[in-house]
Amino acid sequence: MGKGNKMNKKLLNKKRNKIFLIVLIFFVLAFTPLLIYSNYHIEVENITFKNKDIPEAFNGTRIAHLSDYHNHGGKYDDRLVRVVADSEPDYIFITGDMVDRSFTNTDKTNSFLKKISSIAPCYLVWGNHEMEIEASELEKIKSCAESCGISILNDDFTRLYKDNEYISVTGNYNYIEAVTGYGKDEFNIWLHHFPEDFEMIADSTGKSGHQMDLMFSGHAHGGLIGLPFVGGLIAPGQGIFPEYISGIYEYNGSSMIVSRGVGNSSTTLRLFNPFHVVICTLESSVKSYS
Repeated sequence: MGKGNKMNKKLLNKKRNKIFLIVLIFFVLAFTPLLIYSNYHIEVENITFKNKDIPEAFNGTRIAHLSDYHNHGGKYDDRLVRVVADSEPDYIFITGDMVDRSFTNTDKTNSFLKKISSIAPCYLVWGNHEMEIEASELEKIKSCAESCGISILNDDFTRLYKDNEYISVTGNYNYIEAVTGYGKDEFNIWLHHFPEDFEMIADSTGKSGHQMDLMFSGHAHGGLIGLPFVGGLIAPGQGIFPEYISGIYEYNGSSMIVSRGVGNSSTTLRLFNPFHVVICTLESSVKSYS
């Protein structure tokens, strides 16, 4: 190859490198604000859930749904607590992963639980991260939750009472058989970390005659990266292009509300997918959703 050709090739490579650098800088400048927004902003989604079996006493009841906090900590906690408090919930449902298995800090988790439990009665189920940390660390969270009056539902159910009427709340982690201690005719809510179990639980409870009316779940982190016209990119337990990532879903007479979560797991970040608090208002009416 002649000197002229070598020189031309060298200049061409420099030009390509320059173009690549310009394109890279453009994308960094374009996406950095979106990346910051997605990992800072807290979106509140209001969902009205109507069902003729909701007792009249619970008409208008407001439920704040939180999931996947992952011992976030810092000043963010105060913003999150303020967002929930401003929503004036009657109950707070927490569907797991309050701690992070890779960067476990139960002090941060417990500090948040103390703050959030001062707003309204809280009901908590474990997520996979709680079940993968040291037993002694999990015991710290359990002890704190109990001291704050937070009800931990571990393959169990309880009832919420108002004006001599009630609804049942079931919570479990390791789905094997549906918990069916509640009555067949009462309105039932499930707290379960994994949305991919929705259809399985709905089928099982339906066959037993103890239909699950409404399930709250998390775990999917909104698919991490929100793709326009497509949805989330990837979620644990569901893989690529997951089905259940955010909002409300319906299957065979049962409904599920999924939170995109209020924290990040390990070193993961979000894009087009901000933190997500759901405020669900119950209405005793013909079943539909909005």
